[in-house]
Amino acid sequence: MYIVNTSFMVEPLVHERWYDLFVHKFMPYLREAGFGENADGGQRRILFTRVLTDSGDPHYTYSLQVEVPDTAEYRRFMQDVMGEYSAIAAPLFGEQALHFTSLLKKIDI
Repeated sequence: MYIVNTSFMVEPLVHERWYDLFVHKFMPYLREAGFGENADGGQRRILFTRVLTDSGDPHYTYSLQVEVPDTAEYRRFMQDVMGEYSAIAAPLFGEQALHFTSLLKKIDI
């Protein structure tokens, strides 16, 4: 199992519009694309969190973590889901809402 971790850094000036887009457009699109459920109908984890810091940085930082079973699903996530997000968010927010994605491999200990 893998976890796709995407971090978003959003400037306060656009935060309210970005958050509304993310919650009401992007998250439903993510689920409609089949992320959040297994092929057998079971649930895969989607976790959306706000990163809290003591640094005094005025930006809002969020983390979206989505479980995927293999690297093929990771590639589909990047192409379909993040491709759609970038196509919508980049023209609206430019560099006021940045993101980067990492692929994590779950290790059972």
